[in-house]
Amino acid sequence: MRALALALSFLALAFAPAEAATKIRVMYTAVSGYSSAYIAKDQGFFEKRGLDVELILAPQGGAIIEGLVSGSAEIGTPTPTVFLQAIDSGLDTVAIAATNAFPEKSKSGVLARSEASIHSAQDLIGKKVGVPGINGLLDVVFRQWLANKGIDTKKVTYVEASFPQMSDMLRAGTVDAVVAVDPFYSRIVDQKTGYLVDNYTSVLPDGTIASVYAATGKWAAANADAVKSFQGALADAAAFSKSEANAKSVQESIARYTKLPVAVVSALPIPNLVAQIKPSDLNFWIGVMKERGMLNGTPDPAKAVVAWEPK
Repeated sequence: MRALALALSFLALAFAPAEAATKIRVMYTAVSGYSSAYIAKDQGFFEKRGLDVELILAPQGGAIIEGLVSGSAEIGTPTPTVFLQAIDSGLDTVAIAATNAFPEKSKSGVLARSEASIHSAQDLIGKKVGVPGINGLLDVVFRQWLANKGIDTKKVTYVEASFPQMSDMLRAGTVDAVVAVDPFYSRIVDQKTGYLVDNYTSVLPDGTIASVYAATGKWAAANADAVKSFQGALADAAAFSKSEANAKSVQESIARYTKLPVAVVSALPIPNLVAQIKPSDLNFWIGVMKERGMLNGTPDPAKAVVAWEPK
């Protein structure tokens, strides 16, 4: 009887259901800078760590923080400026990883519509400029570029425009110029709906992080192991992207999640992906935002960033 009981115990263990994977919804916008998540999903880096990750495409960057706070997603990809404003307004958000960093090999710049006579920052006074998100990273960097050129930023009108809409908005004359990055930059130039005025990202110091993977502090604290696993998967993905042998796979993932043709993505450089984030990575953005009057207080970077402990 003891032998039978022992055999039945082993049999029960053999057929016991596996531990359920942790479900995580990641909300992102269609840019190549978030491809560490795309790669981790397609290469199984999330899965091997027990994470069931669903990538949810947001219509524009402003929806990311709202998605986190409303519970529509567990993790999102806000730019540092949007992330810091959320903290400044009292929202419970923390950064758990970085996405990519400058300098990037991909093209970026202010593109003016073909019929416009815009050739300098001065020519943008009184014009409408499309930005991918008001108070988002590119909006803030663009305004900093204007200020560095001696332009009163209040003399330019800013219109929120998602990257996929920019070419059509230039063609229709809805905006006079747009603040673009690849692959949308190259698409606009190739379609001849816009031409380069200048590269506004020249104001960014090397190593400046472009966006963060963020969550609510409550969720991060309750899911500490999942956060560490997510960090580890992103680190693997960033390392994967550095090998030329993996370029095709990376490009296919970017095309899949940005909804762009593989041929378009294949002509672009691989993003400068990073994963680790440190509190000091936020200092540049806090300084710029304070200078531009975008913060009421001064967020504490040490409290805004979850410890880097990938596994």
